[in-house]
Amino acid sequence: MSLSQNPLLGPMKKSMGNFTTYSYHGMNIVRLKPFHPKDPKTEKQLNMRARMSGIAEMYRKFRGIIALGFPERDERKSPQNMFVSANFRTAFVMEDTMPVISYPLMLLAKGSLPRVTIPEATTDAGGLTIHYNAGALRPDVTATDEIIACAALTTGELLIVRQFIGFELLGTIQLKYPSLQAEQVACCYVFVRSQDGKKASDSVYVEVN
Repeated sequence: MSLSQNPLLGPMKKSMGNFTTYSYHGMNIVRLKPFHPKDPKTEKQLNMRARMSGIAEMYRKFRGIIALGFPERDERKSPQNMFVSANFRTAFVMEDTMPVISYPLMLLAKGSLPRVTIPEATTDAGGLTIHYNAGALRPDVTATDEIIACAALTTGELLIVRQFIGFELLGTIQLKYPSLQAEQVACCYVFVRSQDGKKASDSVYVEVN
């Protein structure tokens, strides 16, 4: 980058060839762009780009859930930062030498609370019904804390439900969707979140029968 204060030229703007010019606080600024940008596309670079692209796509799809799933973080970091950090290296499998997102490996939430145990998840006329072991969460999690479930459908829809964990040892949470079939569920996750919103558990990938 160069600066020009030549009074003969006056204010400069726009581009010519590989030069871009503009005025800033009375100075003419000239930027030089390479005629032939280098983009070697090495295997390592392609791998990194595929990971970033996959992570970005998952963030767009699940951003509402991710906003709830990473409360235990430094104030300088966002839920998106935490989501990338939790998944960039571990949420992929290799297919034809390229990394591809693996739903069972991906985390939509991460924290210090105990993970939920899911004995069973089935589709029925009302939607997707998930049974969870609430007794195993105590005493770290109480009846007034939340359990959150989400399911991404092959149609592109995202089902989300939040409810109190409750007092039953074996709880039930339902994602309502009439006549839902198991093959319509691309992926499903469950995690818990404290009532004050300051803690969460790691999300659990749910196998749907």
